[in-house]
Amino acid sequence: MKQKAMDIKLVVRPIVGCLVHSHFWEGPCRAGHPENMTKEAESAAADAGFKANCAELDKVIDEVQFLDPIDCRYQEKFVVEKSDYEKMEEDIDKIDCFLCMGWRIPKLERYHKTVVIMQNGNEGIDFAAYCRSIGVEAYVCMDVQDLNEIMHLLWVRKACANTRALILSAASQPTFGIQSLIRDPEIIRQKYGIECIKLPYDAIVPYMDSITDEEARPIADRIIKGSSDTKVNCDYFLNDIKYYLAAKKMMDVYDCNAFSTACHELCTSEIPQNRKFTPCMCHSLMKDDGIPSACEEDLNAFTAMCMLMYGAKRPAFMGNPNYETDEMLRIHHAVPALEMNGYGTAPLCYKLWAFTGQGFGGKLQVDFTENKSDYVTLARFNPMGDTVCVKTGKVVRTEYDDVYCSPYYYIQMDDVRTYMHHLASFGHHQVLVFGDYSKMMKELSEIMHFTVEEG
Repeated sequence: MKQKAMDIKLVVRPIVGCLVHSHFWEGPCRAGHPENMTKEAESAAADAGFKANCAELDKVIDEVQFLDPIDCRYQEKFVVEKSDYEKMEEDIDKIDCFLCMGWRIPKLERYHKTVVIMQNGNEGIDFAAYCRSIGVEAYVCMDVQDLNEIMHLLWVRKACANTRALILSAASQPTFGIQSLIRDPEIIRQKYGIECIKLPYDAIVPYMDSITDEEARPIADRIIKGSSDTKVNCDYFLNDIKYYLAAKKMMDVYDCNAFSTACHELCTSEIPQNRKFTPCMCHSLMKDDGIPSACEEDLNAFTAMCMLMYGAKRPAFMGNPNYETDEMLRIHHAVPALEMNGYGTAPLCYKLWAFTGQGFGGKLQVDFTENKSDYVTLARFNPMGDTVCVKTGKVVRTEYDDVYCSPYYYIQMDDVRTYMHHLASFGHHQVLVFGDYSKMMKELSEIMHFTVEEG
């Protein structure tokens, strides 16, 4: 399988700039105590400054891979040594951005690479404004908190651009269940770098046939053992796991790291009926693996899912919204994940029930009131792929149905009636993550160039 987008690193070249004067003098832009203004004293200060700035790199989020820092010193002619430029150019094709610390780096804009300037004062803001004015992407941060927020957003953008989804499709335009979807995958490839590989939905069948009971059983047994209430036919449940493992095998073959499949067309083919499975468990397990996995070829939801999963570092749920009252939304589907509070956190408690009355099609029944945050965030892109609707609310209760799409989550929010009308410009499936990520989506929109509309 292609490297998980969540495992990708933002490659950053740190450069510590410093102006070291050739000798002592004072004037309208330089004043101080003479003993601190000799070349020797400023060189010693530059040594200490380089060491201190490098120490700050240890506080940066682990999504970032730093190349060796460059100690870039220049004199009052403001000319950088050729040898320093040569260091900047090493592995330049691998570099996502430069991190400038200390003084500005003259002519760094020549490389047309994203520049992040960590400098609390006029110089960082000035250099960022200049870069932006000539079409070079630039950001300024005052401290490590700022730096981590900016680096995280740049990392999310890179993770999206390294996402390649296997879409098992009926090739109808559009799939029967989703009229409002993004119909041309090229839209999200050109805009966000997200690539889609479409294959027939039944192409997975030979891969399922290649999965043995012995391969599937350990995973099935683990899930059954963790369930507090099991109502699925355990023999049939092996077929859900075989579908999941088959999807991962196909992703290996086609170098993909995300997944979706036609649901209505798959259902009407009666392949699930004959083989006794549904794709729901596959979606849940994929997302707990850190792999975006969306129902029904829904690229609108899928695109929002990528951004929320990468941005929040946690799995996403997606489902159908329904109006209950002016202050209560209901959303339901059979695809919750277990690490909804974040990757590496304790999995949520669950029941393992059956999607169908015949007892096949495992579905996780998870209580979302176990959210460690007060809020959840819902999002979906419009059919043009350029605008996302974002809404926050609070899950107040969970209900389960013995068959079909369940759980049902009841979410308290303001003005649900207006929100539902607003969705007429976006479509129905909503993607949900634990926590309030509305601010993050707004900030992400500025660097990925989409519009945010609050529901």
